[in-house]
Amino acid sequence: MKRARRVAIGRTAGAAAGTAVLVGALAVVTPGSAPAEGVPDCGGIAANPSVEDAGSPGGPPSGYLFSPAAPVPRGTPPDRVPKLVTSTAHAVDGQVNAQIQTPDGRVSSAAQQVKAVPGGQYSLSVWAGRAQSGLGSHASATTGLRFADRAGRVLAEKPLAVTHDVASDGKLAQQELPPFTAPDDTSAVSFFASTNHNWVLWDCVHVALAAFAVKMEVRNPADGTWGSSAAIPAGDTAHFRVSVSNTGSQPLTGLLVKDPWCSGLPGAFDLAANASRGLTCDHQNLTEDDNGHVNTAKVTGTGPGGPLAEQKASATVTVTPQPAVGKIGDRAWKDLNRNGTQDDDEPGFPELPVTLKDGAGGTVATARTNADGSYLFDQRKDGTYQVCFDISKLPDGLTVTERGAGAPGLDSAVDPATGCTSPFTLGGKERERMDLDIGLAPPAPAVPPAPSGPPMPAASASSDR
Repeated sequence: MKRARRVAIGRTAGAAAGTAVLVGALAVVTPGSAPAEGVPDCGGIAANPSVEDAGSPGGPPSGYLFSPAAPVPRGTPPDRVPKLVTSTAHAVDGQVNAQIQTPDGRVSSAAQQVKAVPGGQYSLSVWAGRAQSGLGSHASATTGLRFADRAGRVLAEKPLAVTHDVASDGKLAQQELPPFTAPDDTSAVSFFASTNHNWVLWDCVHVALAAFAVKMEVRNPADGTWGSSAAIPAGDTAHFRVSVSNTGSQPLTGLLVKDPWCSGLPGAFDLAANASRGLTCDHQNLTEDDNGHVNTAKVTGTGPGGPLAEQKASATVTVTPQPAVGKIGDRAWKDLNRNGTQDDDEPGFPELPVTLKDGAGGTVATARTNADGSYLFDQRKDGTYQVCFDISKLPDGLTVTERGAGAPGLDSAVDPATGCTSPFTLGGKERERMDLDIGLAPPAPAVPPAPSGPPMPAASASSDR
């Protein structure tokens, strides 16, 4: 029976490189033969992409957690005892590659954690290979990415079957995993390699991450510092800062910050890997109704694999009230010429009941117009108000004159049907409404009747005599 040609792999670092030796009918490719052509892209967020950080020649690459098969069958040859090693046989980048040996049918694996970002977009490139196995279709060798939650439960696993036989060309072959979005509960992400036979080999790991983080802050007017909350006096402007950071290794495009409560934000922008940008926006004229408002910015963007999950950030505003200094009032007057505006010779109307209502229609205060028709509600807090005059018992046939016939403060500001103004708000820089008048018009004078008298005699025709 003719012996099959076999390629020996697994020689550890330190052996002679670059030669091939025939031993009888056995072909042995010594370490260092057939490196991959070109300079591949290794790294991204992978901590030890070129598996160069071995603690000793031939030892395991640093940063990997090895899970050996157990139990090991009695009589297992030394070159099949579960072990994670480095070798110079099939290095792609640098001097060594990593490989796992294990007894046939027993699974051994190695994993290296990378940066975990829930909702991040991950992709993988790795150069890998396997050796022939007597297990046939039951042989399994994989690399890939694994996503787990805080308790260690696997949320998703994206394996890549290693099918390239290094005996075919003496090289490792590139494998690529398309972008995959990490589940929301992800707290650990790992690159892994696994096999149930001798060997699985890999080198030049590139884990790419597209992700961003958002932070919102509000400026404290007392000391100018930025933080997650601030106390701001009513009437002032709340200044916000939104920081967007590219926390991955991939460039991001079309980043857009949306915040309808805040004005001055720019349009979409791009961010290079590891870059950041700070944006500012304002909310003017805070009122006491804004107290405790949690302002939230929403940010969207796109990575090389498509749209990324929306990110949010918030900051809280505490509004400190201003002293109750609001003033509301003006005058009731007789619109003698019924033109809807106050003229110099038109007197005020006294003793007209006036009610100040809040935004819900509840009574806040009552008063009567003075002898000159004036009225005043002062020391009012910020809020929404409405002034209503009692027009139910107007004397002498008076009616409410036309609304808005002239300039504010010189015309009538109330609805003729109800006697009430429109609701208005005190707050911010608007702390006075001293233009809320009501005009009361007397009845229009009666139109005099047409003059009457005896009928005119009919004209008679004259005759010639």
